[in-house]
Amino acid sequence: MDRHYCSLFLYYAIALLLFKNVFSQTELVVPGGDWRDTDGNLISATEGGIIKVDNLYYLWGMDRSANNYAFAGVNLYSSPDLKNWTFVNQILKKTSDTALNNNAVIERAKILQNKKTGQFVMWMHYEDHNAYSVAEVAYATCNTIGGNYTFKSHFRPLDIDSRDINVYKDDDDKAYLICTTEGNQRVSLFELDSTYTKVVNEIYRGSASDDMECEGHAIIKSGGYYFWTMSWCTGWEFNDNHYFYATSLAGPWVAGGNIAVTSTHTYESQVGFALTLQGSSQTSFFYMGDRWSTSNYGMSRIVMLPITVSGKSLSVKWIDQWNVDPETGIYAAGAQNFIDGVYKISNRLSGLALGTNSSDVQQQTFTGDSSQLWRIQNLEASFFKITNVQSGKVMDISGSSRDTGAKLLQYAWNDSYNQKWQLICCDSSYYRFVNVNTLGKTLEIDGSSKTAGANAVLGIFAYKNNQMWKITAVNKDIVSGNSYMIINRTSQMALDANNESGAIQNSPVSSSGQVWKMKYLYNGYYLVSTLTGKKALDNESSTQNGATVLENETSGKSAQQWQAVLIDSGYYKLVNRISGKVLDDKDGSKNAGNPIIQYTDSASSNKNQQWKFVPAEVKVYQQNLTKTGKRFIQTESASDCIIYDLHGRAIRSGFDVLHSKTAFFPA
Repeated sequence: MDRHYCSLFLYYAIALLLFKNVFSQTELVVPGGDWRDTDGNLISATEGGIIKVDNLYYLWGMDRSANNYAFAGVNLYSSPDLKNWTFVNQILKKTSDTALNNNAVIERAKILQNKKTGQFVMWMHYEDHNAYSVAEVAYATCNTIGGNYTFKSHFRPLDIDSRDINVYKDDDDKAYLICTTEGNQRVSLFELDSTYTKVVNEIYRGSASDDMECEGHAIIKSGGYYFWTMSWCTGWEFNDNHYFYATSLAGPWVAGGNIAVTSTHTYESQVGFALTLQGSSQTSFFYMGDRWSTSNYGMSRIVMLPITVSGKSLSVKWIDQWNVDPETGIYAAGAQNFIDGVYKISNRLSGLALGTNSSDVQQQTFTGDSSQLWRIQNLEASFFKITNVQSGKVMDISGSSRDTGAKLLQYAWNDSYNQKWQLICCDSSYYRFVNVNTLGKTLEIDGSSKTAGANAVLGIFAYKNNQMWKITAVNKDIVSGNSYMIINRTSQMALDANNESGAIQNSPVSSSGQVWKMKYLYNGYYLVSTLTGKKALDNESSTQNGATVLENETSGKSAQQWQAVLIDSGYYKLVNRISGKVLDDKDGSKNAGNPIIQYTDSASSNKNQQWKFVPAEVKVYQQNLTKTGKRFIQTESASDCIIYDLHGRAIRSGFDVLHSKTAFFPA
């Protein structure tokens, strides 16, 4: 190198890219997660839906951000891609009409677009201030999707009591109002007039004797069949939602079974809407359910998942995170979160780690003892099992309590709901632990204590530091910040970055392009970067089999996040977060220069998808730089900005060099 320092400007530019974990661009749909708008505010839109108007999608729903049961308003957000939402307007407010004020209860607002009249019509369940005895519907209208809606009227449809509602518009543009009726014992399907503002007649009525009593519901149409999804009548408690199918809206309707995996309570949600997405390549359907938090309605979240329809069958499978192309209608699953690994769990407020003391679970000064380590297992269906490494017992809420202050215990696994947890990301580094049995209560340190020995208990989540947790991988094979050669099991060759068209494999010689720094990102994933940290392994957000894996400028985006999952004997699969596909030696070749791609995960049987992490240092050469005989070590790439000693050992990387007072190390 001509000079033995890197500019301070370069350091800060690279550091910003490497350590920036919060991005304005949302890359994946996370069911039940904290959806934020483009201003960073939490989206508040339960019980709503999605509609496409011109080239934008609009998400609307009830504003319960202030933990309000009474009506506050209906919020509207817009998006070009179903992932990034911009707040548009509170399109209906409690001050819009006296009938909406004075603690009136309004629920499940639903919007229809009438292309003949040009109006948007919002229907809703109306209860005035004395829920649930009024049992009416109401509607409001507007000439634009995002304008201020005018409240028009509230009444009982055809003089029949009505509670939970939805709407449906058929292929012929006829619109229908779906209502739970007669004290939740029946369900009615009403035809609307051509303006979508008047109830014409009741075309179908189902009853409890046919298992058609319900609360939340939605209808889609596919392959000549209508599918009517609905929840059972269990109040705020979740249940296994089910569906019926028919060739006509007027019936007969035939029971089809549960829409999701039995005993998962529809992934702890209640059906509220179903989106039909007509893309250029396929028509896709999406379930939208409400995951209620009854201790704080403002923490209720949207569970949005793809619906699979085949003939007369309908099903919804849980996916931790997924991607969608609204133009084509194609969606793809991302990686699962936290697959069977050992972790340290530390509290944001105190910095102390969760450990055990007899049956209790408490915060402790971390010593690395196995009683302070936890195995997190992804049970799918949004549930996690968390087991203490030393005892083999799991996190459990005492007595299956839902009470604030109930203690966290370790107990023998019995597959009960109070032993299952949802892990919800609160920001780039911290999670909350939601106990599945509690309708939204989370793990916290009692009394916001910073003292070792303070108990972990149930609390009402409010983004307090004593309620948020850092989950750090503990893995002797992969230590965050250390450098490795990544060796393929089939070819025994090293992952190599010295190729402009993408990563390849080469004979392992510890050259600069074969040494990778592993940085743990606190979300179950690693950044796999070149030794300087300037470039990282990246699939460029592709979800396609065979896509080339490149080395791009480090940003930390989802396409650069890789999950290391142990297979056996020190070999791992590397799963890309955005695609759910794994790093693959193409066709299992043993040849040098063979391209490295991503492919569908079959790592347990395909050794060309298995990799070992071998601690490594870069091979270097020497160069005399001054007449005084001082000798400096230079890497194969002069831009790498790494300093080595005379034994060829890397002693300073680019960031470390910039922190030192001098970058000159004489021989």
